[in-house]
This record gives sequence, C-alpha cells and structure tokens, in this order.
Amino acid sequence: MLSLGSEREYAGNVGYDDELETVYRYDSFVPNHLQLSKGDLLILCNRVKVLGIAKISRILAHDGSKELSRCSVCGIATIKVRKNKRPQYRCRDGHEFDKPDVTSEQCIRYSAWFDGAFQAVRGTIPVQQVRDACPRYNGQLAMQEVDLSLLEGMAKNLLRMAEALPEAVRGLGLVAADAAEDAYVPDGRDERKRIAREIRARRGQAAFRQKLRERFRDTCVVTRCRLPDLLEAAHISPYLGEKDNHPSNGLLLRADIHTLFDLDLLGIHPETLVIHLHPRLKGMGYDSFSGVALECEPQGLSREALEARWSQFQAGLQK
Repeated sequence: MLSLGSEREYAGNVGYDDELETVYRYDSFVPNHLQLSKGDLLILCNRVKVLGIAKISRILAHDGSKELSRCSVCGIATIKVRKNKRPQYRCRDGHEFDKPDVTSEQCIRYSAWFDGAFQAVRGTIPVQQVRDACPRYNGQLAMQEVDLSLLEGMAKNLLRMAEALPEAVRGLGLVAADAAEDAYVPDGRDERKRIAREIRARRGQAAFRQKLRERFRDTCVVTRCRLPDLLEAAHISPYLGEKDNHPSNGLLLRADIHTLFDLDLLGIHPETLVIHLHPRLKGMGYDSFSGVALECEPQGLSREALEARWSQFQAGLQK
C-alpha cells in the first residue's frame, strides 16, 4: 500500500513528484524501496481514502540527490512540524528545535510506470480498510505489504478492479529500457535481482551526469527545459560499461525525452543534429520538436556514436 500525493510528505524531506495515473516515484531513502517489482499490484492512497490501483509494467532507476531536513540535536531525518506548539519542530526521538539542519544527500531515484494499467477508484474506499489488511502496518511507512485476502468492506471492490486492470499499453513505454538496460535479456530470474544490477551499474554515473550538466548548462538539448530535477544524463551509444560514461557519448535530456530516445522513438541526425520522430509519436504532444536541431554544437559529440544510434533509429522505422 503506497501513500501518494502531498500527504506523503513529512518535514524531513521534500516529498515526491507523482502523476497518479502514470507513474509512482520514490527513492532509496524509502523503507521497502527494493520490495517493488515489475508486475506488482499497487493500491494508491492518501491519508483518507484509496485513490486507485495500478500494476507496475517497468521500473527505472538513476542516480540523484535529495534535500533532507534533520534534527539539529541528533541528526535524524524523521521530524514533524507542529502548527500550534513551539519550538516548531520535533524529531522522532523527542528533541524539539526551531530550525532543522538541511543537507543534500546522494540517493537512487526510482520511477515505477504503469503504462495504462491503472484504474481510479470511483466513490470512497476508506484508507483504514486497506490498513487493516496490512499484516505489519506501520504508520511511518509509505510502502507496505497488503494481504488481499484480508480486505473487508468497500475495500473488497479492489479485488474486482484488480481483475479488470488492462494490460500495459504496448507503445511508448512497455519495452522501455534506459541506457543501462540495453544489454539486458529477460531470463526468468527474480526481477529484484535485475533492479539491483541496474543500481550497481548506475552508481558510477553521477560524475557523468554532472559533466553533462556543466557542458549543456543545465538545459535539455531538445526541449530547452532548465529545471535540473527533470534533466537526465542520456547515453548516445547504450551504456554497457564505465567506458561509455564519456562526455562525448552523452546528452542532457528531459526525463520523458530520455525515455523516447532510449526507445528509439526519437532520432538525431548525425550531421545536422536535427530531431526526427517515429510516426508512432504523431499527435502525442511532441510534434513541435520534429525538424528542430539540438541546442548544442556537434564538435563535442561523438560522431561514431551518433551514426550508430541513427542507424538504430532508422531500423526501427521499418518495424
């Protein structure tokens, strides 16, 4: 059971950016974060009611950072804001203080995508009915295990909804593999092992992203987006090892553009740097980028990597 939205924030962190019907975002600071796997059923809630249910079709991971507000006495990040008492802050261990210590700490950021396998709850299902079905419920945790056989009352409707969930839409995201996943071939092993391998591969990429941020001045070379939290380091030639973390093999892209590039739904001409879109994207909100050149100079990019990726994009047009 996942608590979603602004209610999920607590004073110790800046919360998470979720889009209810499409993706659930979390990070390695969240207890139970490695328990989520492809195919898992999620019951998405706020502190009052159930918002919807979804099935995970894919999980992406990348290096990131997070601001944490910590107790100024003991340094713990589990703190709460008190509206009617002073001092304003109180940590889990009982220390009271007026101002927390704010730190920026490295973490792994995850996004669990639904790709169409989502249903919103119509009417009201009290969140307490879901909590009652959690064998080890803990009010401090955002992610918790639910025993579906224990659902009672209106919450039983979630079983019917789960059976009616559509399959993930085959299109923009089902086969999504970011740069670190191109060499992966499903072999029937536990998906959590795959995720652990991705995490290990990506921990060495923080420096790669930082170099790209500096080179492209914190600007997406396709959309011109300048919000750092949405910018990701994309490999032109797919990531197969540390050697591929060369700055000339990288582009700074907005998260959704990164996904399209990884799926070869967006191609870049190696000579002109002009953007080309797969016909599948027509009318999907990206048409304005077709025919536009990247916001960068070609000298700093690997011509060989661009040519190989362009050939891969063109091959995809024939499918």
